Amino acid sequence: MIGTIRYVNSIGEEIVFGEGFWHYGKTDIFDTSCAHRSIGGRITGFERDIREMSLTVELAGPEEERRRLADVTSYDVRTGRPGTLWANGCSMRCWIPGAAISDWYQLEDRLTAELTVVSDDPVWVRSASVTLTARTDLEYGGLDYPHDYPHDYKSSAANSMAIVNPFRLPAKCDIYIPGPCRDPYVIIAGNRYQVRTEVQEGQLLVIRGYGDREIAVRHSDGTERNAFAERVTDDDARPFAEIPVGRHTASWSGSYNVEVVMYEERTSPW
Repeated sequence: MIGTIRYVNSIGEEIVFGEGFWHYGKTDIFDTSCAHRSIGGRITGFERDIREMSLTVELAGPEEERRRLADVTSYDVRTGRPGTLWANGCSMRCWIPGAAISDWYQLEDRLTAELTVVSDDPVWVRSASVTLTARTDLEYGGLDYPHDYPHDYKSSAANSMAIVNPFRLPAKCDIYIPGPCRDPYVIIAGNRYQVRTEVQEGQLLVIRGYGDREIAVRHSDGTERNAFAERVTDDDARPFAEIPVGRHTASWSGSYNVEVVMYEERTSPW
């Protein structure tokens, strides 16, 4: 059961439908649709097109909430930066460019709006996060999974631990390594993710393998330095390699933490 639907715009402002003043009703955001490619009468693949959906919401509350709905949804449309729709722990990148308003004239604290939801990548995404803890902290930690699994995975050596891709397909991943460190790396399932750069204390190396592929060093003020050209690319070193399904060994120097976030794309948030 999906209790709430949450829209978060690109600067973190949000409206939650299904609790408080806001409720939701008829919607097709959970429907599935995927176009296919064919050659000679045979299907050769599938692809996702831009999709327009609808979400009917109802307000039972003060007029300020009407303004907040407009403020939160219109910001992304004006800036061109997508927001995020959340349901059942899954997210979809989208915009809400329109709303058909009705019933607003009957009662001051009532309003019905059929929201137009548009996505250029209409897929639901969920993630699993694992932290490889620095050597001095290993005795206190281990792997921190967001869900329970049949087994507990603990450290097997000072700089080697088990990591699990719990999804059904190989997972694209983001990797975060805080400074201070030089030429940091992590090896997962035989593939080395490494960037030949210096990450100072208070900075964070970010390898984005999901979405737009990027490598950057994030400074404490939030600005980023592009480090894409400093990536290591060898036969056994692919900076954006997907993590295979199942349990694998992850190894690194052990002198810094490594956070690995794996992603699964789904047709629905169930």
